[in-house]
Amino acid sequence: MSTRRIDVGEVRLAITEAGDPAGEPVVLLHGFPEIGHSWRYQLPALAAAGFHAVAPDLRGYGGSDRPAAVDAYAAPKLVGDVAGLIRALGHESAHVVGHDWGGGLAWGLAGNLPDMVRSLTILNAPVGPVSARLRREDPAQRAKSWYMLLFQFPGVAEAWLSADDFANLRQFVFDTAAPGTFPDEEREVFVEALRRDGALTAALNYYRANMPPASWLRDPPDPPPVPVPTMIIWGEADAYMDPVLLERSAATVTGPLRIERLPGVSHWVQQEVPDRVNELLLDFLGSL
Repeated sequence: MSTRRIDVGEVRLAITEAGDPAGEPVVLLHGFPEIGHSWRYQLPALAAAGFHAVAPDLRGYGGSDRPAAVDAYAAPKLVGDVAGLIRALGHESAHVVGHDWGGGLAWGLAGNLPDMVRSLTILNAPVGPVSARLRREDPAQRAKSWYMLLFQFPGVAEAWLSADDFANLRQFVFDTAAPGTFPDEEREVFVEALRRDGALTAALNYYRANMPPASWLRDPPDPPPVPVPTMIIWGEADAYMDPVLLERSAATVTGPLRIERLPGVSHWVQQEVPDRVNELLLDFLGSL
């Protein structure tokens, strides 16, 4: 694996890549509060299968550029970064894999620019408008989404997450996974990335730009249909996402659809059961 920074349009993203650059591109998008390192198990497996696997640190994260303005993290700009990355790699389309926020961006790219997506693989991530609607309608999902309102408070959210050497963040993220998923050295990789100047605020700006409190009071727009071949991998022991999000997000797919439910697996699916995720991902990509 190697790393570099690449100009994708408005910003430069740090990427980790593996495999032959002439291979079919697979772009893997991480979620909150991670970096491209969250795909450390998938990159070599994809490379060994002949793909060119690329995992960026998304805008604001890790070694990527960190704009200061909240509105710099609005979804159209974030989706634009992914489109820009695919083009900067020398392609007009790629296989796109996304988890959590990265999955939301992957849904957005496939729904709005489907010609850029050869296939879509989603790991525990809902379609944005589906999530917004369910937060309004479903008490169970609203309770699971409590942190999204906390994250709206500048300074307060940062202090809560980072106090006592990021104790609350460690509990909120790492302790919701199966034991052994995040050994101490891996926890430190992610925490250290958030200690960089402005990194924690940039990560929280994803929520502030796209889920402001007023948005909880209005109906979201209908999501666009997703016509590309899609696989959804869903850990059913997710502490933050109700399985209804899977069902309603799947309903937006008009192309070929495959759903893989993983009982007892947490939100952090590709890190908790990497061998199973790799098996499913390679089987899906090989079937196209």
